[in-house]
Amino acid sequence: MKNFTGFLVLILILTTASVQAQSKVYEVKVTGKGSPLLFIPHIGCSGDMWQDAVKELSKTHECHVFSLAGFAGLAPLDSNYTQQYKTAINDYIQVKKLKNATVIGMNYGGFIALQLAAEPTRIARLIVIDTYPFLAQIINPAITQEQANTFAGNVKTAYLGPDKNAFHAMMYQLGKNMITHDTLKAKLYADWNVASDRKTIATALADQMATDLRPVLPAIKIPVLCFGTWYFGKTMKKMPLEEGYTMHDNFYASLTNHSVKLTETAKDFIHWDDSQWFIKEVNQFIQK
Repeated sequence: MKNFTGFLVLILILTTASVQAQSKVYEVKVTGKGSPLLFIPHIGCSGDMWQDAVKELSKTHECHVFSLAGFAGLAPLDSNYTQQYKTAINDYIQVKKLKNATVIGMNYGGFIALQLAAEPTRIARLIVIDTYPFLAQIINPAITQEQANTFAGNVKTAYLGPDKNAFHAMMYQLGKNMITHDTLKAKLYADWNVASDRKTIATALADQMATDLRPVLPAIKIPVLCFGTWYFGKTMKKMPLEEGYTMHDNFYASLTNHSVKLTETAKDFIHWDDSQWFIKEVNQFIQK
């Protein structure tokens, strides 16, 4: 009996350690009531990036907003970031027994969300923003895997190299390039990235840049709404919106149950730049 009691104590310790380890992968805030929406942030961003959207959507939905380890001041993991994020969020969905769940991710968050949806889950639908199955294709549509790996390594070096002030300036400029006419949010984006663990965000971005998800797209059977920006296509290249739709449909050609919504007025942070349109399209998609 004594040995059995000791065995139970050991199991309890191991189980507690496992739960504690898992809880370090993310923090989650839950608000509202209704069918569940899960929000995954972009690299280096706090889950608070979804605050404005959640304020509206939580009126009719239960919103689960994730902040990821190593991002925006949260303690980092040791390694294998993307896999750990994906596994922990999937476990969260299963443990909470969420039904009719919609996962919403921006860019890197969408990169995680696509991988979640490619495996058997309780997810009913997916919404990705500024997300591409093979990110390196944006630089060169004909890029090879070897070239993508090289570019990913260069990006990682570029993130790891600068000191704090130089990195903040770099992220602030990147934020202005990704956000329309809002220098306050560009500064917030820079502040979050500077507060992030540099190794985590550099490695996660390199992972995203080098990973080609196109082979797994056919495994995704649920409806997927792909938000994209055609701001740069219109303003810089003077390309018609139809070409943008053709390009995005080609990116997701092997994902049979997808639809694309493009904006010519918002940049990458679509839910910030054109929030009313974003909320309207999300609600219409969920209600189908």
